[in-house]
Amino acid sequence: MKDRIVYLGPYNNSKKDELFNKAINYLEQNKGDKFYYILPNGNLLIKYRKKMIEKVNQTFRINLFTFDDIIDKLLENNFYNYIDEEMKEALITKILMDLKEENKLNYYKNISNKKGFVEIVSSIIGRIKRSLVTPEMYLNRCPNTLFYKEIGLIYREYEKQLDKLKLIDREESFFKSLSRLKEDNSFFYGLDFIIIDEFFDFRPQELELLKEITKTQVPIYINMPFNRDENFSTLKETLETLMDLGFKVEYTKKEEQSYYERMANIAFSQSEITMKPNPNIHMIKAANGYLEMKKIAEEIKRHNALEIDLKDMAIVLASPNDYRGTMFQVFEEEKIPCSMNKDTKLIEIPLIKEMLHILELKRNHMDKPSIINRIKSNYFSLCPNEDREAIEYIIRKTHFNNIDDLKNSKQIMASAYGDIIDEIIVKLEEELSFIPEKASIEEYIEVVNGILNNSSLQEKILDIYSTTKDYDLLYRDFAALSKLQETLDNFNNLKEVLSGEVSLEEFLNILENYLQNETIVDTWGNLQGINILTPVTARGQKFKVLFVVGLSQGKYPNLKDDNFFFKEENHKDLKNIGIDVKSYYEILDKESLMFTTVLSACSHTLYLSYAENSTGDEKEIPSIFLDEILRIIEGDKTEEKLSLINVDMDYLIKNKADELTTKKELSQYLLQKYYEEEYDEDLFFMYNHIDEDIFKEVNHRILCEWERNKEEFNQYSGNIGDRDIIGDIENTIKDKVYSISYLESYGKCPYYFLLNNILTVEEMERKLEDYTPLDKGIITHEVLKEYYYNYRLEIENHILGKEIFHVDGTYEYIINRIQDSIKSMNIEIGTNLWKLRIENMAERIMELVKVDLDRLSKYDKKAIPLAFEVDFGRRRPFNIEVDGIKIPLTGAIDRIDKYVDEDKYIIIDYKNSDYNIKNIDDMKSGLSLQLPVYIMSQEDKNVVAAMYGIISKGEFQLKVGDIEESHLVSKRNKGAVTREELEELLDMTKASIKSYLDSIQKGDFSVNPMECSPFCIYKDICRYKEVLEVI
Repeated sequence: MKDRIVYLGPYNNSKKDELFNKAINYLEQNKGDKFYYILPNGNLLIKYRKKMIEKVNQTFRINLFTFDDIIDKLLENNFYNYIDEEMKEALITKILMDLKEENKLNYYKNISNKKGFVEIVSSIIGRIKRSLVTPEMYLNRCPNTLFYKEIGLIYREYEKQLDKLKLIDREESFFKSLSRLKEDNSFFYGLDFIIIDEFFDFRPQELELLKEITKTQVPIYINMPFNRDENFSTLKETLETLMDLGFKVEYTKKEEQSYYERMANIAFSQSEITMKPNPNIHMIKAANGYLEMKKIAEEIKRHNALEIDLKDMAIVLASPNDYRGTMFQVFEEEKIPCSMNKDTKLIEIPLIKEMLHILELKRNHMDKPSIINRIKSNYFSLCPNEDREAIEYIIRKTHFNNIDDLKNSKQIMASAYGDIIDEIIVKLEEELSFIPEKASIEEYIEVVNGILNNSSLQEKILDIYSTTKDYDLLYRDFAALSKLQETLDNFNNLKEVLSGEVSLEEFLNILENYLQNETIVDTWGNLQGINILTPVTARGQKFKVLFVVGLSQGKYPNLKDDNFFFKEENHKDLKNIGIDVKSYYEILDKESLMFTTVLSACSHTLYLSYAENSTGDEKEIPSIFLDEILRIIEGDKTEEKLSLINVDMDYLIKNKADELTTKKELSQYLLQKYYEEEYDEDLFFMYNHIDEDIFKEVNHRILCEWERNKEEFNQYSGNIGDRDIIGDIENTIKDKVYSISYLESYGKCPYYFLLNNILTVEEMERKLEDYTPLDKGIITHEVLKEYYYNYRLEIENHILGKEIFHVDGTYEYIINRIQDSIKSMNIEIGTNLWKLRIENMAERIMELVKVDLDRLSKYDKKAIPLAFEVDFGRRRPFNIEVDGIKIPLTGAIDRIDKYVDEDKYIIIDYKNSDYNIKNIDDMKSGLSLQLPVYIMSQEDKNVVAAMYGIISKGEFQLKVGDIEESHLVSKRNKGAVTREELEELLDMTKASIKSYLDSIQKGDFSVNPMECSPFCIYKDICRYKEVLEVI
């Protein structure tokens, strides 16, 4: 019998080199076609191919493959039409519509038309097929419930449609290749051996492929360098399977293990063996992900300065989706090249957005937002550049609903731009006359090509380049145009899937789906840059310096499956069907194994990092994997076990020259030292040689501030000295009843207050929204109020444990209330976009109610919702008194809860999201007045707590509460206060309000923000910039 050997050895043992050299020997004899070398991922493929070429100095055929590559080779001489993911989703959408019309969907009927559901079903079908389970097998084995049966029905119909259309998907290619191999395995004839390296498990389809390969006479050598004193279950099960296939296990040894290999050997084991601390292990604890990456960038540059090549360093992103964007941002700032391409989605590129606006204009029946988006177009321009902004402003300020209203507007036609706007209207009507409401896919592609061809896009792109001289912009636009054309060519395959006519709405949905998934490369990866890996792709490699980034609990290891179908409670049923699913502990076992391979990839210096990402009073905690490392290193405190690096916001202000990594940091450092009278002439000279303009700009701004601080009024001042103007301001606010938002806006930024509340300077919105966050807030607040009133008795009985209230059964009620609320605002809700918005809003409201009832039911002291939208200062006056002066205030509290058995109350304010949510420190500083004022307004009530209900997150965050209410207020909560501390907080709030009003009456509107928002609408006319913060 031919060799069937599994080499099982410790991490990084020499067997890999022996097998690699065996392949090199064949390549040197020009016998590269006599062996296959199979690896688990494309990253290793690139690395091995590069090493082989360097060894042999030739680029002839090298048979390095993944199992997927072998499938492609098996089928390369067979002609198949492949269906891509977008076509697959379009086909599933059509199947769901057909099944719904035939009344064959009951369980999934109400969600079958949601895009998210289509994506989920596509994923479910893919998982089932990758487990080599056919529709018949699935339906015969699944439980007799609609939850399972209807998925099987969709799967069966999907397979029928593929067969009818003579299409195959990626999963089907495995079925086809396995079928072919079972009939004829001559594909592997002529090979002298097959090497399979760096696998610790196999997917079901890979295992089936391996079974067929073992039926040949080709020797197979599998290297598994993951052997430990206590092996992971994942590895043990794989070994058992391989032995059942006839493989013999040969154990290999390694004479001496490195520190990190020993760490990998004992991590996650029952052994009580520990390790001595290693000065080259560092743990970075950062306030947020940006600071985490900034510190890592500094360490990369420090090691690079010590002559360690970037290619000998690697970053392992434990949670790539959370860190990729931040990493690219920091690396761009720090000018650090990396191995990963930076991609941009096609749909995010302005040229593509503008092309979509043309189609959307027709779909949206030429409504106001669509007309404005179309007029703003730069690549498909309707008017001269110099007139565009003025025309946009005029149209925004004009009330109209559609193109006919616009044509009949005497105000517009009488304006200085009336003739140009009239020409634009003619162009728009002509443009849209070529876009049909319904057509075939081919006809719509012709329409889009016509738009592109008639717009002289290449000339426009070159004109923009001649103005901007921005080569990156030129490359981006040409690449996007080329990719768009390629995407449209791929669309031709859709005519098989969607025969006949489709609506413009359907075509746009499919096109946007393609554009969402297609990308262009913004920045190409640099093979000489730092390696960017994941826990999956890190195995089998070695680096002098290794950064493992994102070790936060809940993010890594990721042990949850977001797909509802594969939840833990369905695990047993899915296993019985034959689907390859893993339990919580099986996933944890595999993730633990992968983490040990990451540890073993380090040869000298290891960084383990995580970000706390504090939101309000909550912080992320270290991953259990980070805890495991700390467990096995000797020492009582973390600082004794490894080098702990804390990175907070102060890190951005560098105090030491050797910490500087960017030009910006150098300029800030020099200004700081200059301010501290530590003038370094050589450093200033060096910086001016790098950038001579920055200090001229800083000097100019300092002179502005010097002028501004003169006593007399001048063009730079935010302090109004004119008595007549101050008198006007006093008259404006005389007898005013103050809202909380009015006062808070001054506290945040006096200059913003001047522009917004006194001068009422308006912004011309760059994006016309048919649905603002304010609208959303009004709707959700109204629906929540009606919901709690309508189900008052049911909610009370549920909280008191008398009768369970099934919130899910009220979904239709919520939908109806949302629709009524929106209609009352004269908003049209007939589009699919509005349908999705309403469903999303309903789901979030329902989730918040569920969380709320669960929370209230668990309290030892029961509390129930008592009142909603409780106003003060409107029907009856409410004043606070400070230094003998009464200050009238007004507002409305979203909700007040009352203890059932005590005269105590809880204030709740609803927020759409947790963005910019304030805590008790903000209340003390005067930045947040809302909750303290709410508490003071309830003069006759004993308010023991105040909290926010976060609708988007479905959670309640307590911000201030009596520490004596232990069932409600945790002592660890920053907002836990004694009654004396609460009274002190309320006094501080009163003092802040008095101070703000005094300053307003004095005309003090200086540029001195307590909080400067990056989204401030006045940022373009405000002098406040970060560069001055170092002075």
